Formats: sequence, structure tokens, C-alpha cells
Amino acid sequence: MKRFFTSFLLIFSISVFAQKYTVDTDLIDQFTDSDKIHIILSASIDADGFHTIELDCDCADTQTFKLKPLTYPNFEVRVKQAIKTIITSTKDNNDVPLVPKDVTNTDLVRNRITQLFARIVTFYNTEEERPQVATIKLKNEEIPVYYNTDVKSIRKIPLDDPLKNIEVEISFFGGFIEKIQVNGSMGEENYSFNNKYSIGISSTKNIQQLSDYVLYSNEKIYRDTSDTNAIKLLHEDQYQYEKTEKKSLFIQVDDVIRYIKKVDVNANDISPVPQTIVLDKSKKESKLYREESSKLFEAVAYTDLIGLFDEENPNGLVQLEVKKRFNLNTRRYDRPWYYGIIPPFLLFEGAGVFQNADVFFQYSKIEENNKFLLPQTVGSETFYTPISLLQYRNFAVGGILNLMTFENQNSKINMFFNAGALYGRTGVKLDAADEEGVFYNNLEIPFEASIQLLPEKRVSFSFTDRLSWFETFSEDIAIRSIENSEVVSKNRWLNSFNIDLLVDISTTGKLFLRYKLIHELDNINNNFSQLQFGYSFYILKNNGVKGKK
Repeated sequence: MKRFFTSFLLIFSISVFAQKYTVDTDLIDQFTDSDKIHIILSASIDADGFHTIELDCDCADTQTFKLKPLTYPNFEVRVKQAIKTIITSTKDNNDVPLVPKDVTNTDLVRNRITQLFARIVTFYNTEEERPQVATIKLKNEEIPVYYNTDVKSIRKIPLDDPLKNIEVEISFFGGFIEKIQVNGSMGEENYSFNNKYSIGISSTKNIQQLSDYVLYSNEKIYRDTSDTNAIKLLHEDQYQYEKTEKKSLFIQVDDVIRYIKKVDVNANDISPVPQTIVLDKSKKESKLYREESSKLFEAVAYTDLIGLFDEENPNGLVQLEVKKRFNLNTRRYDRPWYYGIIPPFLLFEGAGVFQNADVFFQYSKIEENNKFLLPQTVGSETFYTPISLLQYRNFAVGGILNLMTFENQNSKINMFFNAGALYGRTGVKLDAADEEGVFYNNLEIPFEASIQLLPEKRVSFSFTDRLSWFETFSEDIAIRSIENSEVVSKNRWLNSFNIDLLVDISTTGKLFLRYKLIHELDNINNNFSQLQFGYSFYILKNNGVKGKK
């Protein structure tokens, strides 16, 4: 159980980087004549938005107080009180407690405390500053509406009446306009238009491609076909009595919004932070900001629940993954018709290629007594197996490239095909008497197929099958595989099946639960499993800095 609590604390102990300031001597002199009082003030903020202020002195116990919100009147009162408490807790050379004196210069005291307060507030207001990345504007107050004349092609034949009284709702996520809904009216009828799949918005080219995307109406319309020159809408009670043809309405995205990027030397990716905005006649534009610098790198700390309670299991007791995603080609297309030949692809409405790349570093903290892999002996042959070398890998660095992405917002399901390369290192011992051990480098080239279920944004499930080519670079050790209790040549192909649950609990972190079964491709009996519980956080973020008010 000691191992369990140690792992638990490692996962949830996210450092809060406190500011530290020396309290001016002339401020302390207003409360005491003793030269024994030297105070360091520390300030930090927790995930709930409480500002923790500590006044530390070697001569007395640390004085701590919390404020939410951080306001100057309360700050001034509590600082004065803390200084007086430190003084009364300090004894002079005769072991007599000091007594605070009356303040003679209230202006000086207020000035020094104001300076401390300003430094704290300035720190929190600048560290999390979000540079503006773009401005999005409502392009027109009236939007042309078109209908399709052929289900296999879209021809832009406009209706007589444009869409008026426009309201646009847009949500951004991960380099895309994930959802856009345009509400408006034509004549006496109200209509809504939505995207079928996400719209890339991470590059200048994506802005130019907005003209290629269309939004479809939720309602079907009925066109009068008795007169081939007539283009008009019919009410539902009319289409029964006239010769009609049922059609879909659509509008062009570039008729709705104008996305104006802001030139920034640090902004190669021009997509904004995840958010939802609304544009209408009362608010025709909105500024968009990119992620704070403190959210550049996300880390996930895992503990392996199987390894915690099985002393012989070398799975990573604590595993840390640091990841950064780079958007590449965030263009999405209608699913090509020939993909419909393959049944699974019938589920998806949008597709993209080379969407992003994940670069990451993985470190596994394995128990000291299981840190190195010992060889196996079958008959007279001593060797190591590829799957064991992967299991004992203590760090890996590399990247995963998205090859293809398929999306269906209506079914709340996504499919991904990825490939990558990871360089790692595994520690081995030549025999049980070897006290030092030696590390060997290895290479893993994985190919992944993953299905992601998104019942809602805060909860997602994914099922991933990962086929990996695994090679260890060493001529000093024998590497073999076992099949039917016999030694065979090494099997470089390994397969992993993963089930992941993600719960997005707050802006500062997410919970993960992951089960992995790793086995040799042609012999599933050679396997090991991991049941991992994890928590993600931003490694550059002062946990909770600039919390919501």
C-alpha cells in the first residue's frame, strides 16, 4: 500500500510555482525596532482560484492566509496582521516576546504594501496573457441562399429571397471550426444552416478555402417544377397540391464570415483557443486569442494499477508522457463516393489527410528491484524476447503522424489512421549477479487504427489497435521468441489493443483510464497487460493562475 500512496501522490502533486518577494526593511521598522525580523512574502494560486499568501521568517512560524478575490483592502489588513503576529511570536535576546509598536508613518506602510500587491497582481495579469490571433467578422447582413439541383453535384442557383436577421454561433476546437450554425429567416419562415464536418482554420490557406465549404439547412424545401423558370419556396401545405420537387438549401461559409488573421512572429498556427462565440447585428465581430504560453506542453502522469499490487510485474509504476500537437493540413473534405464501397466508411461524412502530428516524450519509473530485464533460459539457450524489451523500456521519444481522419458529427464518432517512430531505451542485466546492468537502444515503428466515441466533449472513449515493428540495436545479447515452449527466431511484430476513457474535469486537467494488451502478432499467448490511471496537466502552468472570476 505504501507504493500505492506514493504513486497517488506523484500523480496529483502538481507544483505551484510561488512568487517570492522580500518585505522592505522600512516597512518592518514601522512595526518593531528589532533587527531580527526578516520576512519573505510568497504568493501562489490554487486550482479553485484562491490566492495563498505566506509570510515567512526564520524567527517565527510562517503566517498564511487565503483570499478570493484578491482585493487590496483585504490584502493590506491581512499583511499588517501577519507582520504583527510574527513580531509577537519572536523573542528578543533575553527570551522575552517582542511587542509591536504603533505605526508612525501610515503613508509609508500603505505605499510598501501597495507595491507588494501590485507586483503580485502584475505577475498574474501578464503571465497568462493571450496574444490575439485573429478577428472574425459577420460578413453580410443578408446571405445568398442556394438550392441543389442534383444530389450528386452542387450548383449555385440562388433563391429570390436572401437569409436575413442573421445570428451565427461558432465553436472552435483544436485548429478547426468544429461547429457553425447560422440562424435566419426568409420571408415568414425561419431556417438554420449547419456544417456536416469540421472546417480547418489553422493556416492562411485554410482562410482561402472557406469558399469551398457549405452549410446545409436542417429543413427541406419544395420547389415548384410546374414552371421550369420559377424558383420559389412552397409551404408544406402547398406542396401536396402542386407538382413539386424536394430540395436542400445551402449557403457558402465565405458569405457568412470573414476571418482576418493578425500577423505575429510567434503565430504560425492561426487557430484560436477552444471557445464559442456568437455574431449578430448587435455584435458583428469578435477578437480571437491563441492558447496561453503556459499551455504549450501537456503532460499525463499514469500509474499502473497492475504493477502496484503485483511485485513481479515490471510495468511502469509511474509513467509520465509530455506531448505537443502540431496542426499540419487541417483541411476536411466530403467523403469520396468510392469510400462508401467499404462498409465502415459509410458512417463518416468528412475526411482529411495528414491533419496533425504529435511529438512526445515518455518516461517510465519502474521499481528499483525490477528496473532491469533478466534473460530467459530455455534448454541451453539464454536470450531476451522483443516483447519483454518493450515492456521494460524506461523511456521513449518520437512522434505520431496522422495519415487519415474520418469524422461524423451527427453520430459523434471519429476514426483515425496514424503512423510514427519512437526511439527508446531498455535496461538489461546479463545475469542475476550483474549489479550494474546496461542499457540498449531500440526503435518502434507503430501503425494505428483508432475509433473515438464522443457522447459529449467532457467524456470520450477510444478503441485503438496498434501494430508495431520493434527492433533492439545490439549485437551483444541474443534476442529470440518463444512459441509452443520452443525457442524461435525473434518476432519483430508486436500488436497492442488499447481501450481509453477520458474525462475532462476542468480547465487545468483531465482524468484518464487506459487498458492495454500487448502481444506478439503471431502468438497472442506471449503478452502482458497494463491498467493505467492518469491525470493530465500543463507543465508550464501555475496551477490555476488567473482563475475565472
